[in-house]
Amino acid sequence: MKTLLTSALAIIVLVSTVFAADGHDHGKTIPGPKGGRVVEVEGGHAEFLVQSDRRVSVVFYGEDMKPVNAAEQIVTLVAEAPAGKEKLEFEKAADQFVSKTALPEGDGYRIVLQIRTTEGAKPQNFRIDYHTETCGKCNRAEYACICTEESGGGHGGHSH
Repeated sequence: MKTLLTSALAIIVLVSTVFAADGHDHGKTIPGPKGGRVVEVEGGHAEFLVQSDRRVSVVFYGEDMKPVNAAEQIVTLVAEAPAGKEKLEFEKAADQFVSKTALPEGDGYRIVLQIRTTEGAKPQNFRIDYHTETCGKCNRAEYACICTEESGGGHGGHSH
């Protein structure tokens, strides 16, 4: 029993060391370098950003948050707007993907961003509550807010 307990403790220490060694806290909200919402994808991160013309851009970053070339990734988006669901297609533009059309008018609706790292890869779906008003604490659009519950903000139903 003592050996089993010691082995279990050693495994826990080893696993926590491995997760701590990758350079960032997976539970922490990462601010997007361009002001957008960062999500974790296989091999790194992707930043979802709504541009001033309401077209969406997605930029990929490595684990070190340095931009990586937009290459084999496949990006699609479904906006669940009050007027109905609308699918946005993306095209590669320099180092990012940009939607061919703009988001539907208004805000306060759900966006489902789907990312595949390669053609045959399993899709990763990210649900984003799209709100354009600016957070009073972090000065980012609400959909990209980086405030946490501990600081009085957060994505868990807060209202700034």
